[in-house]
Amino acid sequence: MLPTGFLLGWFPPGTAWALESKEEVVLNHAKIEGHQVGAPFGRFLLIRNGSNACAIRFAEFHRGYNAQTPTFFNSGDETHHAEYRWYWQMDGSGNFTNSNTRSGNNKLIQKPLLGIGRFAFQTGRIHVRCGPFTLLWQYPVSLSFDAKGGCSDHGTEMAPTRWKEVTEIDIHDAQLSWYRCDEHRHRLLIPLDAL
Repeated sequence: MLPTGFLLGWFPPGTAWALESKEEVVLNHAKIEGHQVGAPFGRFLLIRNGSNACAIRFAEFHRGYNAQTPTFFNSGDETHHAEYRWYWQMDGSGNFTNSNTRSGNNKLIQKPLLGIGRFAFQTGRIHVRCGPFTLLWQYPVSLSFDAKGGCSDHGTEMAPTRWKEVTEIDIHDAQLSWYRCDEHRHRLLIPLDAL
């Protein structure tokens, strides 16, 4: 079958590689890159480091369609929005139905950069926070391994899942594939039914 749409990047043989847009990609695929991992939209992304574990599920994302001509002090980029639900389990069990699990909802917004060159800064809310984790959000539903989008924390692991409900999560499931930050990893898309 010949691909349609535009190419999102280089993908190793055997992976899905041509989809209409990054918004469509995340509906039915997990995305793994060197510095970030994303579960399919509406499914849980698991994060662990030591005895701390988090489960993140994005409930909404959308573009602002409000890009403007850049100015000297404003990048003019369009805004991006998302909402997510988080669960934090700190006792090492990885059981998100335990009574000591903390949870909440948060909203994210990525705004145009303000400032000049190296002094440009983001005024939006672009970090997912869950327990001790502060991870950079990558629109639409991916998270970086640290707060700056790099590989500074080599102990953090992420696993995209097919699970929609917190009661389905089994952090010890042998079928989970856990990923660490790897600057040499090429982009990989995993279909939902292969998770």
